[in-house]
Order: sequence, then C-alpha cells, then structure tokens
Amino acid sequence: MKNTLNTSDISRSFGDFIRRFHIILFFLVVSGGLFVAILMLLSIIALSSSTATSSDQTINGSFDDATIQRLEQDVGKETTPNGRSSPFVE
Repeated sequence: MKNTLNTSDISRSFGDFIRRFHIILFFLVVSGGLFVAILMLLSIIALSSSTATSSDQTINGSFDDATIQRLEQDVGKETTPNGRSSPFVE
C-alpha cells in the first residue's frame, strides 16, 4: 500500500465533487452575488440620502437695487423685435 498523493486522484475527486454538487454551488454563487449587489445598492442609497440632507442650505441671493429700479421705470416698448412680448411688462 503506498501513501503518496497523486495529482490525478486529487483532480478526479475534485471533479466528482463538482459533478455531484454543481447545482448547489451555482445557487450559492448566484445568491452570494445578489447579496453583495444588494449591500452595495443599499450603501449607495444611504450615502445619497445623507448628502441630500446636508445640501438644504439657503442660497444667499439678492438682486441689485439699481437694476430693479431701472426695470420698474422702464416704460419702453411692450414688444421686442419679431413681435415677441416683453417678459418685463405685466
């Protein structure tokens, strides 16, 4: 009786294992991939929702008072060239 390991015996036993459990192994690989994909999507959603709440800052915008007064005093034509109406005339 010899006690040496033969590579053909190892490959044959590995092939037998794959042939016997290939459906279960396929199910485990696909389930693991779906689990990882769901975790990645959840982390992306959590990241986007945490950054969305921090972007609710008020915008400090103001108009130039001189421009507002000039627009209020404008009594020019009510239409622009090509017959379009002026957006500044009420």
